Amino acid sequence: MTRRQDDSADRDGGPRAAAPDTDADSGGGCLRSRLRRLPTARAVVVALLVLVVTSAGVVAGPAAGVSVVGSASVADSSATNAVTAQPSESAGPADRRELSGSFSRPTYTAIAGDPVDIRYTASNSNGSAYLLIGGNRLTDTGNPVGYTDVVKLGGDFDGTINTRLLGTDQGTAASCRETDCDLEFVNENGKEVADSLSELSGATGAGGLARPLVPQRYRLAITNGTFVVEGPGVVTPVGAAASSDLLLTKPTFHDKIEVFTTADPEDLEGGGGGESLSALEQNGVERTAVTKGDRVVLGFEATGIWGAMSHFATEQNEGPLQAGQAVNHSVLTKILRTEDGVSLEVRQTNPRMNEPRSELDLPDADPEDVTLLLADAEELETGDSTPGRFYLVVDTSDDGPFTEDPEPGDEFAVEFALEGAEGYRYAFDDDSGEPPAPFKQRLPAPEQFPYWETSDGTVSAEASFSVQERYFEYDHVTDDGELLVEDSGGAVTGTTTILPPVEMSATFVDDKRDEPFRSESQVELSEGNFSISADLGGADPGTRLNYELYDGTTLRDSRTVIVVDDTDDPDRLAIDSVPQNATVAEGGNLSALGIDVRNAGGLEGEGTLALDVADGNLTTARELTLSSNESRTVSFPSATVRLDPGEYPFTATLDGDQRNGTLVVAEDPARTTIDDDDGGADTNDSENSSSSGDDDENSTAIDTNSTGTDTDSTDTGGNTSDPTGDSGGQDGEDEPTTFLPFGIGTRETLIGTALVGAVHLLGHWV
Repeated sequence: MTRRQDDSADRDGGPRAAAPDTDADSGGGCLRSRLRRLPTARAVVVALLVLVVTSAGVVAGPAAGVSVVGSASVADSSATNAVTAQPSESAGPADRRELSGSFSRPTYTAIAGDPVDIRYTASNSNGSAYLLIGGNRLTDTGNPVGYTDVVKLGGDFDGTINTRLLGTDQGTAASCRETDCDLEFVNENGKEVADSLSELSGATGAGGLARPLVPQRYRLAITNGTFVVEGPGVVTPVGAAASSDLLLTKPTFHDKIEVFTTADPEDLEGGGGGESLSALEQNGVERTAVTKGDRVVLGFEATGIWGAMSHFATEQNEGPLQAGQAVNHSVLTKILRTEDGVSLEVRQTNPRMNEPRSELDLPDADPEDVTLLLADAEELETGDSTPGRFYLVVDTSDDGPFTEDPEPGDEFAVEFALEGAEGYRYAFDDDSGEPPAPFKQRLPAPEQFPYWETSDGTVSAEASFSVQERYFEYDHVTDDGELLVEDSGGAVTGTTTILPPVEMSATFVDDKRDEPFRSESQVELSEGNFSISADLGGADPGTRLNYELYDGTTLRDSRTVIVVDDTDDPDRLAIDSVPQNATVAEGGNLSALGIDVRNAGGLEGEGTLALDVADGNLTTARELTLSSNESRTVSFPSATVRLDPGEYPFTATLDGDQRNGTLVVAEDPARTTIDDDDGGADTNDSENSSSSGDDDENSTAIDTNSTGTDTDSTDTGGNTSDPTGDSGGQDGEDEPTTFLPFGIGTRETLIGTALVGAVHLLGHWV
């Protein structure tokens, strides 16, 4: 900012003295004066003051011998300039003050309600240096910010300003309201109006603040303690070594709660030394199902609450608060009890009939059961040195921080809120003009977060978690609970709710061998799964061993292990071999087709051996039950071969195992096949022989053998139909001799009939 001086005289010819305006940039190296009309007696004094200041000159950078206050350093002030006011030789003792100082930033941005660190340098060789906070007008409206405080630099002030406490009776300890300060407040006419903050009127650090410091721009200036009061709540320093701004913004809220679970600290590496957030995250699992006895970790993020939390932490010797710090949960308990509009609840949502609801009881919780961890914000903008996130680590063991011990199956809801009621705004209870108590709200009023405006309502974040049993669940077991492990490179696997890094081991023992066998393996835990490499000593499928699971030295489980070929199919039956060519007799059975089968799994198994010959022309099956390692040859004696002689492909199938071969059907040497066509030809031959008078008995036998049923053609007695409808001569009556057209008389016919009847009565044909 350019230096500006008004040397014109007023209407009476008197000089116009200037009161410095420190609404300047942080360069801090210029004095700007406004000439004001002063009484003649005062004009000379003020003119001498202006002469001394203007003759001093401007010195860039901090003067030699500048002291560093708080956490500031000279290196931090490289972006700003310091002003040194050199007194003239003729100046009085009160005017011989050498003031210099600087800020590390032109603007400090912070969240209203949170602490902010002001890095600065300041020195006054002839007195104290002071920090002016506020007292400025807003450039957009011209209205005063409504707050003025002066802090004595050095001593109790470390550069940290808790914006939640400014202007209250718990404000900065170095405030001139609490500390002896050499202050002077004059009006625009140069008349002293006050020599302390308590004598000032308007909203100042001495009192009269209606509510916690609202989000706005507040002036910062390093001064010598002399100020001009330009109006109610508007104060400017006569001399400022450096200027800056404190810009407070409205608090924000993250509407999600992080949930993960971690093991008991005694189970962590180092035995309870894993209370840092990084250790919890490294050994935790991001899930909402919490194993009984483990801890649930709940993460919350919000701004505007850290000034109150820092205040209560300091009261309990837990401050100052920093990210990565673990503090007593009583700090959180105090803010939930004291700060209006901040709430956190953890409560059971499924209480059983006639049973009380379980809730998290922070006030009565033991520090060993609940831990409060602070972290940097992940989603929200915060100040440089202010945490923005806190984690609540809660144990779910019996006799823990809950009103009722959590049990497997219990479900819990978590809610964190900054409450507000539209149309209302937080106000301090004390309106007497004295500094108010910082955590007493004027009643009656609803719960209201101090920094919510009348248009703001409640904002909240919600989550849930449940409690589950501690268990190991194996992947491969029998109906009797026996473990199945493959013979080659086998492992015991499954799921578990136990979290790493728990030291667990398993042993495998076989006392039936010539030399007793024993092996031990470590349990590997990862993301809810476990695996145990099983050294079985080369055991074959079907071998049984004893298995024991240990948690440290405590036995957790004991079972029988059965070695199998395949844990996914432990009772599998397989075909060892089939004959490439199997010969059976036509019309016989399949007892000659033997198929070798075995139990390939390790457990007693059942299966169906199916046989398909000639693409379904002949099918049959056998139901099998084979004990562990049993082998057997299976045939099909009940299946009859109804195939013509020849070669037929067959397929044998058992539990997905399939083999092929050839079935040879051979003719039966004891059987003659007589088909219908041959029988018809034989009957005609017999008739021809009879008509020619050739009474050949063998020819008749062959005919009857060929047909087996063809007797009608020769059965003229009662099997041939009469054209007249009457029966032939079988009724005993005398008939006249009938001559057949083939020259055979009645006598020959009767003889033939008698012969045929005689042969038929013997039960077979000749």
